Amino acid sequence: MKLDPLDPQDFTDYVAYSEKKRTHSERFLDKIKPRSAAMRTTVLVLFVVVFSLFMSIWFFWRTLYLPEIQQHARYLAVELDILSDPDLRIYHQGEMVDPQLWLKDRMGLEYISNPDEFPNIRDKVLAEFFTNEIEATLAKELGMQNVTVYFQFKPSPRIWIQTPHMNGNWVREPLKTYANYSPELILVWLLGTPLIAAMIILTLVRQLNRPLRRLQNAANSFTKTGTAPYLDTNHGPQEIRQVNQAFNRMIYSLDQTERERRIMLAGISHDLRTPLTRIRLSAEMMPDDDFLKEGLIYDVEDMDAILNQFISYMRDGSDEEPQDTDLNSLLQELVVQFKPLNIRFSPHELPIIQARSLSLKRLIGNLINNAKRYGAEPIDISAKMINERILICVADHGEGIPEDQIQDLMQPFVRGNAARTVQGSGLGLAIVKRIVDIHQGELLIQNRPEGGLEAIISLPLHQKPKPEIETHSTLEKLKQSLSDRF
Repeated sequence: MKLDPLDPQDFTDYVAYSEKKRTHSERFLDKIKPRSAAMRTTVLVLFVVVFSLFMSIWFFWRTLYLPEIQQHARYLAVELDILSDPDLRIYHQGEMVDPQLWLKDRMGLEYISNPDEFPNIRDKVLAEFFTNEIEATLAKELGMQNVTVYFQFKPSPRIWIQTPHMNGNWVREPLKTYANYSPELILVWLLGTPLIAAMIILTLVRQLNRPLRRLQNAANSFTKTGTAPYLDTNHGPQEIRQVNQAFNRMIYSLDQTERERRIMLAGISHDLRTPLTRIRLSAEMMPDDDFLKEGLIYDVEDMDAILNQFISYMRDGSDEEPQDTDLNSLLQELVVQFKPLNIRFSPHELPIIQARSLSLKRLIGNLINNAKRYGAEPIDISAKMINERILICVADHGEGIPEDQIQDLMQPFVRGNAARTVQGSGLGLAIVKRIVDIHQGELLIQNRPEGGLEAIISLPLHQKPKPEIETHSTLEKLKQSLSDRF
């Protein structure tokens, strides 16, 4: 059975990543929610603490304080009935006693008719929860309305009661049970407990987030420099140690992959170019009248071009050290390199940036080649700075490409319909995309309204660090000499 060759596009399993768009409610929640996980955890735990605190207060109020207050109000109703009944007689040890004196001696209850001793009624937030319940119970037990109850905390806790039958006078009773109660203490308890809990929670969360911060720094270091330190796997919580182990294995696998890539790159460059060179020499030595000579030379050149693109794709420039780069000079060199082409370039004032010059030059060169092969001259090149970013644009004057093919063209082995008959492997824009990603930039390919295709490269502006001021003091020279010697 004979197997037919497959199209390289059949092997591309790339799936474009796209995030789900946020709804209006999600955007609103993002504005009000804390940004960091530490603050979110703190707010969540604080909510639980405050909720538990108020639920405890409500439980004790419903099961302890409220029944006690209602029972005390019933006792007060009985005592007020005794005071208001002139025909009531009380005998103690066989002798008749005055009800008012007896209640004062036994219960501390006093009938106050002197206006100088009347209380100065003021609204008290916390006391109203108690007085309202006592007023309601007294009104129910006495069968009357407009019962007034007032708490007086200073100089000693007292309760004042006034009914419509007292003609503006008051009944006073000491509250020894509430002598140890303090509004300030209650307020400190209500505010201090969540505050102390927040401090403890914030400290614990920061301790838990330190390993995550180290992991973040290591990942950022690998993204920028291609290297990352191995993380500690012997200390910390089990989950953090497992994450660190997985990260270390990933870094080890990536290092192994990088070494294998370099070995394979060297093998391809040497082992495949040698037989191609021999085949080309053999084809050149064939007679001119041989009808196979021209086709064989074309195939060898095609294979050599494809091999160069493979090598360029694998040599992505990640091992190249960033250096000071003058974009205007770099673009001018490319204009001279592609001099037979009609390239229009007008330099703009640009700062010196930190970039991988060779990789950036190869990137723009690939875009010029694509514009030459699949577009039309003239080719416009520009570079300018907008909003702390460098924008590099390469545009042609061809027919452009369909909108549904733009995103797929940046994937390996993917070629547009117009490029099927043109020599290549479909790696040109993939190389461009890979180099742009290494520079932490963005690549935008779109059709121009006036015709043609343009590629816009957006690179972050990495400012050159300011040189340190040299010190020439004797102490600094001594330190420098000692460090160089030892």
